[in-house]
Amino acid sequence: MSVKRLRSLIKRAVKHTFQSRPKLTVNTATENCQTPLGMSGRKYKFTTEQAIFVDYTEDGQNSSSSPTTIATYPQLGILEKDYEQDLKSSPDSSQWKRLESHVAKLNRECESHVSYKVIYVVRHGRGVHNVVMDAVGSKWKEKWALVEGARLDELPELPELLASHGDKDGRIKWVDSPLVHKGREQARELARDWVKWNRENGIPIPGTIYTSPMVRCLETTELIYGDVLQENGRNIQPVVKENLRERLTNHTCDRRSPRSWIEKNFPKFYFEPGFKEKDTLWRAKRTDGDNNCRDRR
Repeated sequence: MSVKRLRSLIKRAVKHTFQSRPKLTVNTATENCQTPLGMSGRKYKFTTEQAIFVDYTEDGQNSSSSPTTIATYPQLGILEKDYEQDLKSSPDSSQWKRLESHVAKLNRECESHVSYKVIYVVRHGRGVHNVVMDAVGSKWKEKWALVEGARLDELPELPELLASHGDKDGRIKWVDSPLVHKGREQARELARDWVKWNRENGIPIPGTIYTSPMVRCLETTELIYGDVLQENGRNIQPVVKENLRERLTNHTCDRRSPRSWIEKNFPKFYFEPGFKEKDTLWRAKRTDGDNNCRDRR
């Protein structure tokens, strides 16, 4: 598991993703940047609060290990730091409690048009398409990513898939591919961490959860946050957002399932207003993407 770049409407972001390059880039938008969801006339400028979390970019660049295997930092890499309000609070407060108080103070004292938020960003676990992509190498982008699936005898040996994937005809499909066993275990591992961090360190659980409509992201969201929300007496009620995708390519792994299928298989999830039955964003002939097919929640 590792950290990947973040683009969000935020003042400070917590980065945490699965198996991606350890690069953290928080973009600062210009005054002319418009919100992408049709809120015409509203303009934003984004900045970040520094020196609150480990610099994953720097650590990744200096790491002697593979960028794809750099470990997730305990408590998401929050740094030990004193804040002004700590002088009036308990010296035994955890670092997360201190940060929570600091953010609350910033929001109390800032101008009315300014808002500070902490956002946890998680990449989905390992999916069917990731397994096939690793197995076929450069041929993924050239051939296999453009079709919906293949027979097992057409592909290299795929031990990760043989036990739990494939239909009765021995065909593997990766359209809106689900998590494989390893991907579900990655999500469960982070779920255990969340429960531990919440109990021992007071890491705040999200007030709102948004998720990509891709099934691998829906599964990851459900697995990660189910336990910690239940322990805190809250039901998991993520909001499925159509535009919450890292990229769109002509790869079939970027095409989501119909809304009715998502409703049936993830009944605790809600849809943003206007969410359509079919994926109207994906185009088979689109050529402006790359071959990573990664999404976020």
